[in-house]
Amino acid sequence: MTRVVVFIQENKTTDFYFPSLGAWGADVRAQGTPLSAPPDFDQPHDRNAWVHYAMGDYPAVALSIDNDTVIPYYSWLAKTFTFCDHHFGAGTNSTPGHLMTFSGQTPTFKNPPFTGAHPSWDLPTVFRLAERSGRTWGAFPDQDGYPVNLVAELSDASAQPNVHSPGSFATLAHAGTLPDLCYVWSPSGYDEHPPLTPNSPDYIQNGQSLIWRQVDAVIASGEWQQTLFILTWDDWGGYADHVPTPSIETLPDTLHPEGFQAVGGARIPLIMFGGAVRQGVESEWHSHASIAKTVIDVLGLPPLGIPQVDSSPSLAARLDTSLTRPVPPSVGSTIVQPSPPTTRPTPAAPSPWPGTLRQPMPPILLNGGATIPAPLDGKVLASPPHLPLGAQSAGSAATGTPRGRAAAASRPGKKTAKTGKKTAKTGKKKAVKKTSAKGQTRKSRRS
Repeated sequence: MTRVVVFIQENKTTDFYFPSLGAWGADVRAQGTPLSAPPDFDQPHDRNAWVHYAMGDYPAVALSIDNDTVIPYYSWLAKTFTFCDHHFGAGTNSTPGHLMTFSGQTPTFKNPPFTGAHPSWDLPTVFRLAERSGRTWGAFPDQDGYPVNLVAELSDASAQPNVHSPGSFATLAHAGTLPDLCYVWSPSGYDEHPPLTPNSPDYIQNGQSLIWRQVDAVIASGEWQQTLFILTWDDWGGYADHVPTPSIETLPDTLHPEGFQAVGGARIPLIMFGGAVRQGVESEWHSHASIAKTVIDVLGLPPLGIPQVDSSPSLAARLDTSLTRPVPPSVGSTIVQPSPPTTRPTPAAPSPWPGTLRQPMPPILLNGGATIPAPLDGKVLASPPHLPLGAQSAGSAATGTPRGRAAAASRPGKKTAKTGKKTAKTGKKKAVKKTSAKGQTRKSRRS
C-alpha cells in the first residue's frame, strides 16, 4: 500500500451506531428499537461520566440508530470490508482519544480549551516518524487547528507545510497530490458530534456525506487500490455499550485512589476499507494506539519508541494486496445494502488482551527521552452526573446487563453501585447546556 488515510469523527459506541451488523456476526446489541432519526442532544461523557458508568451508578444513554437508514454509506462499508467490533479508546472524552490515534499516549484526561491559550505537548507522533522514514504526511485538522495544535512537533514552523485547512483533502485528492499518510478531522457541523442545541437532526448525515465525498475524491483520482482507509470515532459520547473492555491502564481518582480503568474505555466502532481490505468482522481487541501501529506496519516504518504503540495489536493482517475489492457507491447514488449471511453467524469472542492488565498508566514519554507524569486532570466526583432532559425523554432503556455489573465481573474485587432502570419513551427534546467535568458551561462543540 502506498497511502493510509485515517478519518476520525466523534462520539459513538459500537452498539449505538451499528446494530444491524449483528446479522454479519458482530457482537452488537440494539439498545431498544433502532431510531430512524438520530437523537439531537448531547450528554455527559467526560471522565466523571465514564467512571460512574463503569461503576454502574450512571446509565448513560442506551439508544441505537437504524444504521442502514441513518448512515447507509457507513453501513455498506462495514458490511463489505472490515468491521472491528472490539475496538476501544480511553475512558473519557475527546482529546485523549484523538491523541492516542497518532501518538499512542495522552498527557491529559480532559479537554483543554479549544480556542485561545492551550497546552502543547512534545509527543512523538507517527507523522514525524513517517517523515524521518522518507514518507510524506498531511494533517487535516478542524477549523481551529484541533487537535494537532496541541502537539509541539505538529505545530512548529517546520510542520506547517504539512498541516492543511478543512476542505483541502478533497482538493489534493482530485489533484493526485495526497501525501502517503493522512489524518483527517472534520470541521464543526460535520464531525457527527451531537449538536449544542436540539433541532439539528442532520448532523450525522452531514458528517457521513463529507467522508463520502472525500473517499470519492480518492477514487476519482485513480488511487482506490493503493489506499487503505480507516474510519473511527474519538470517544464513547455518553452512549451505552453492552461489552466491557479490558482494563489495561488505570488512573487514580478521589473514589479510587488505587486506580480505576482508564484504557480501555467503552467500545468504539472502526471500519477499515480499501481495494485490498478483506471482508468480515475483526473480533480481536484493538485500541486507538492500534491505529498508529497499523500505520507503521502498512507503510513499513520503524518502531515509534512508544510501548503502547509498538506492542499494540495491528490491523495490517486485514490487508491482502492480491485482492481487488469493489469500489464504494459514488456520491449521491442509491445505496443497496449487501445481503447478510443466510445463517446468522455467532459472534466470535476475542482472545484475551495480549499485554498486562490493570497497570498504572506509565509516565508520558516525550521527544528526547524526557517524561511527564501520567495525567491526573480527569476529575471524578462523588456523585454521578444526571442524564440531560433530552436523554430522559428520548429514553435510556438498556436491554441487558448494566455495564458496571458486566465490568465488575471482569474485574474481581471491584464493587459497583446499584443502578435503576429507565424506560425509553419518545418526547420533545429540550436544550441542554454542555458542562465540563468542573461543571462549567462550555461553548465548544466538543465535549
